[in-house]
Amino acid sequence: MLVNNEHKQIIEERFEAVREAAKHREEELFGVLNQCTEDEAICLKYLYAFMPEQDLANHDGELFLKFVRHALKVRQIVPWGDKLTGGLFLNYVLQYRMSNENVEFYKDDFFEELYPRIEGKSMKEAALIINYWCFEKATYQTTDSRTTCPLTTLRNAYGRCGEESVLGVAAFRSVGIPARQAYTPRWAHCDDNHAWVEVWTDGEWHFLGACEPEATLDSGWFQLSASRGMLIQSKVFATTVENELITRQTDSATEVNTLDRYAATKEITVTVQDAEGNLVEGAHVRFEVVNYSELFPLTEIVTDAKGEAKFVTGFGDLVIYVHKDGVATYDQIDVRLDDMLTVVLEDKARTHGRVETITLVPPKGASPDENAIDEATRKNHEACHQHALKTRKAFVETFFLGEKATEWAKDFAPFEEGVEKHLESARGNYEEIQAFFKDEETYNLLEYKVKMLNTMKTKDLSDTSCEILKAHLQHALQFADDFEEETFVKGILAPRIATEKITPYRQGLEVFFDEEAKVNFKQNPRSIYDYVDEYIATATSAQNVYLCAQPVGMMKVRLGHVASKKLLFVALCRTFGIPAKLNKENGNMSYFQNGTWIEIEVGVAQEEVVKNSTLTLKAEDDTVYEYMKNYTVGRYVGDVYRTLYLGTGEWVDGSVSYPVEAGEYRIVTVNREASGTVHANLYYVDVKENETVALGIKLAEVNNAHQKEIIVKEATFMNANGDVCELSEVTQDTRNIVAFLDAGAEPTEHLLNEMIEAKEQYLELEPSVVLVVEEAKDLDNPTLQKTIAALPFIKVYVGYNKEDLTYLYEDFEILDKKLPLAYVMNKPMIASMAIAGYNVGIGTMLLKYLEAK
Repeated sequence: MLVNNEHKQIIEERFEAVREAAKHREEELFGVLNQCTEDEAICLKYLYAFMPEQDLANHDGELFLKFVRHALKVRQIVPWGDKLTGGLFLNYVLQYRMSNENVEFYKDDFFEELYPRIEGKSMKEAALIINYWCFEKATYQTTDSRTTCPLTTLRNAYGRCGEESVLGVAAFRSVGIPARQAYTPRWAHCDDNHAWVEVWTDGEWHFLGACEPEATLDSGWFQLSASRGMLIQSKVFATTVENELITRQTDSATEVNTLDRYAATKEITVTVQDAEGNLVEGAHVRFEVVNYSELFPLTEIVTDAKGEAKFVTGFGDLVIYVHKDGVATYDQIDVRLDDMLTVVLEDKARTHGRVETITLVPPKGASPDENAIDEATRKNHEACHQHALKTRKAFVETFFLGEKATEWAKDFAPFEEGVEKHLESARGNYEEIQAFFKDEETYNLLEYKVKMLNTMKTKDLSDTSCEILKAHLQHALQFADDFEEETFVKGILAPRIATEKITPYRQGLEVFFDEEAKVNFKQNPRSIYDYVDEYIATATSAQNVYLCAQPVGMMKVRLGHVASKKLLFVALCRTFGIPAKLNKENGNMSYFQNGTWIEIEVGVAQEEVVKNSTLTLKAEDDTVYEYMKNYTVGRYVGDVYRTLYLGTGEWVDGSVSYPVEAGEYRIVTVNREASGTVHANLYYVDVKENETVALGIKLAEVNNAHQKEIIVKEATFMNANGDVCELSEVTQDTRNIVAFLDAGAEPTEHLLNEMIEAKEQYLELEPSVVLVVEEAKDLDNPTLQKTIAALPFIKVYVGYNKEDLTYLYEDFEILDKKLPLAYVMNKPMIASMAIAGYNVGIGTMLLKYLEAK
């Protein structure tokens, strides 16, 4: 049976509720049901039943029917099709959504390319082959937070881990192999998160690095990191989940806890009581780690009738933050020692003028068991790996990069530099960007074209068409003379609002309003949100608030989350010629009127935000403070502290000032050890109206008495010219950083990108930096070349044998015997600190261990 009766009942009930909520798009969404067979109908209803509201706005029924028919067709073709039933089929083969990517239909194309490669193979063999194909198509590169769809990742030939894993899951599902994205919301031992892929083969789930093929399943460079995790999970866009450990579940989505596949785990119970000892039902319990210098909730669980919230997690420390009805408190638990914690709900989290230091120790983890492979398997892996590299390289060579872009752009003087930059950003989408620049109808608008593209993210150039760009340009230009150039360009001309897929919304929104309404809105922009709030029903599902509904679709379906309603407000303002934006700092809306920007905060009594106060932070130590790296500022809103995304800030003479609105704030400063242990100072301060508050901050002290002194063995390398040199010759007597790299691998990419980001610190401290790659071809690695350009004093050498580095892993007790391996030498050939593998933050952490000049 494809779908059992219990699941059918759940699906039918949910579907009817969704159909009523989306009744304004009845024909566009649900008309296709009239074309369906019985199996097609229940599958399509399943998708609708648990669909994020944003997808109800963004897409039509014809798209979802394509996914249904493909999944049913593939189920009949693949030899393991009879195993694909129930939740396994619905959630992990049929389901079109992997994460928060834009949805496009890709499955037919993927199947046609992949199935000939795996035909006749077992499920496990097929899974390995498909991951080589993914590596042919894309490799790791840091990008912005918007998750592209699989087709865009292919056009870019790269993606961050979230995009690689979306591509991987898409590929597996397209040929009937159940797959899902696995991810940690945040690590406990370093500042980042990570995502990869799990596949179901012959009755069991296995993991593999997305677009990072190994010779066997259950292998990956992130294994030690995963063994140190406090939560690893998969998001299921449904409640039809069987035989899985569930962290939490809403009426439309499930978070499946898979940590026990990677790490030692324990179930902990938090019991919430009030001051009189009564159990508190309905309290929100946040299980938090320190990551990117903020207290980040891995998950939030509501207490039951017993006042309990249960959570399966790793053997590390957690902050437990509890809130209900305007009262908030927090405590800490060491999971190594305890499995129960009682929290008294009182206003501990709002005691101003208080400073508290907390220390969180992550799980130690365990060295992963290396999957033994025979010589034939190893050679096959190397051959497949090299073939994938060559295939992807050949595709990338078709892009307009470097001299090729320079040559094409020279006809667009005096804006050739901008044209060249945007053409390079387009990657495999270059034909659309070329068409935009060459378009005859708008040819004389080259300056505005460049300025418009300057407002967009690099990634936008790879999945936006000429026609969409042209539509935004032509509609916006009618308002060009109404404002100063910067206000017009950033507030009206810019197509990008938040993290939505860019669409030609302006013409589509125009048809909903007559001229009188447009005039009235322009006179009173604030009334636009009143209109949106009344016209669009507010969705309450917490399924995926990070997705964005497209503006025109929102107007049609008349249903959406607050975040999408704010996006619609900005889109309407720009359509009517009112400069508007969403503030990066806090997500509030702003519009421009009478020469000033007016900020609106949704859901509070005073909707217009007035920032007439100042928060000044003064360094009480010699730390180079960097936002989200060693400090953050959070404002108390809705019972919790919401981190403000304040950007870099300008520190002058040891202080920085921020214009803020009156309110309660928590400042967090963070000092992380190489071991992953983090020490945080929490400062609580209340800022009144028209008040300037100065607060001294510093990092919590770290005891480095345990630092080792390990004698470094002499090593021989070659420079770029082929000359032989020794390590002792290329390092200084003091202040050396030496790193052995695995060029192109994600952990090494992190290290190099962090060194580029910390360019100013490296230039100021002037350490001796020695980077060593394995082979001469690694010198051409693009990220390494960018690092050398940013830090010209770096010395790069070739030739190491990883076996010769074994003693460093052992002497420094490093479990993760992977690259990069970096160490600090403050004495000749004596290393005092070493770190290896995947440790985000290593680029600046190395600097902390250098002795003063």
